[in-house]
Amino acid sequence: MKSLFDTSVLIAAVIKSHPNHEASLACLRKATRGRNEGVVTTHGLAECYTGLTSLPMPHRVPPLVAKRMIVDGLSEQLEVSEISSEDYFTVIERVSDLGLRSGVIYDALHLQVAEKTLCGRLFTYNLKDFERLGPKLKVLTP
Repeated sequence: MKSLFDTSVLIAAVIKSHPNHEASLACLRKATRGRNEGVVTTHGLAECYTGLTSLPMPHRVPPLVAKRMIVDGLSEQLEVSEISSEDYFTVIERVSDLGLRSGVIYDALHLQVAEKTLCGRLFTYNLKDFERLGPKLKVLTP
């Protein structure tokens, strides 16, 4: 079963000192083995870079290390799914129809790709943000 990974899980999976590291890494490894498939959005990769390079000290990752973690690590393990302009318009319609505003649109982009690529699950540590979008798949924490 395909699983989309939100940035909150990916950052926890690659930062050993993160409190959710072990659970996130185990979830990521399980999803990328055998018949399971892990998916990340192109937007999610950009969010990972932002998150990794802006963590509080001493956890902050230097830009070149963040690049290696993303390019040589995450993008090699996961199917990278691009977000089309049509996806953006669909997401804008979805959040506006639900009366939602602000940053929830970024979670809606992840959800759009998860639904479009027929993922059965989306892993995140921001359950409430995704649940208010009315997902058509399971939204879980690792």
